Amino acid sequence: MFCKGSVMVAGDAVHVMGPFIGQGGSAGLEDVVVLARTMAQLGLKSGSKITVHCVEQAYNQFVKQRRMRVVRLSLQTYLTGMLWTTTSLLRKIIYIMLLFLLFHNQTSQTTYDCGEL
Repeated sequence: MFCKGSVMVAGDAVHVMGPFIGQGGSAGLEDVVVLARTMAQLGLKSGSKITVHCVEQAYNQFVKQRRMRVVRLSLQTYLTGMLWTTTSLLRKIIYIMLLFLLFHNQTSQTTYDCGEL
């Protein structure tokens, strides 16, 4: 996630994921839920007065909440893609070891809880 002031890039525009673990669209939906919850917690509800400062604050909180999730998903899909495309046996072993060490539960990316709105 990237934000500066009241402008933010989120969703599929910032998730650098291939189709290897099938989480690109899901991560975009997670972003929507987390951003909506963050904005609601700050009182940015329909009909309320919205200030630029409140929007910036909501974006900054959103980025803090989502950054590590997106980094982990991006790293996992990158390593999986490299594993599938390399022909070197040594590189395959390295990628498998990294995937096992960093993501020992291969389905952990599917059990993310966005929380309640």
